[in-house]
Amino acid sequence: MQSNIIAAPAGATYLSDFMTTIPENCIFNKRITGCGATELALRNDVPTIIAMPYVALVKNKTLYRKDNLNILGVYSDISNDAIADYAHQSNTIKIATTYDSLPRVVETLKQANANPYKNTFLLVDEWHTLFNSYEFRYSAISNLLRYASQFERATYMSATPIEREYMLEQLRHLPTTEIVATAKRG
Repeated sequence: MQSNIIAAPAGATYLSDFMTTIPENCIFNKRITGCGATELALRNDVPTIIAMPYVALVKNKTLYRKDNLNILGVYSDISNDAIADYAHQSNTIKIATTYDSLPRVVETLKQANANPYKNTFLLVDEWHTLFNSYEFRYSAISNLLRYASQFERATYMSATPIEREYMLEQLRHLPTTEIVATAKRG
């Protein structure tokens, strides 16, 4: 399977120091946590839905922000009307949702004529939890994978790599993109 390497320049702390977008249609191994990958996806000008495994992660990226980015967090307490209103009022869609709520987000955006499969990038964050949670969250994970497969642009991102032989069958065909630090000279 194809593997792509992105060299992080010496001295770079965050992905936004050398990237403007997240690689598309791949398994993206960012290799380290806290490198700003999710923030890059939220701050760039690409309409994006970020699917996250837990409500706490969604709230962390939406409710508990210290800036005024217009990001909608979707989990069980958020109505379909709120999703549709957000889609109609936003210039660039930025939605953070739980794995469980992704189908509802997609269906509501389709009803609002937003065409998420064509016009929105799907970033599945912490994708390694798909493997870890498949047995006890089967419905949520299988629905996420079914919906994700219909996006023209979708990436599965984590700092926790899984050997290809242990990946879910639905993801094994994807190429891998990996960040590698450039050695410091001195």
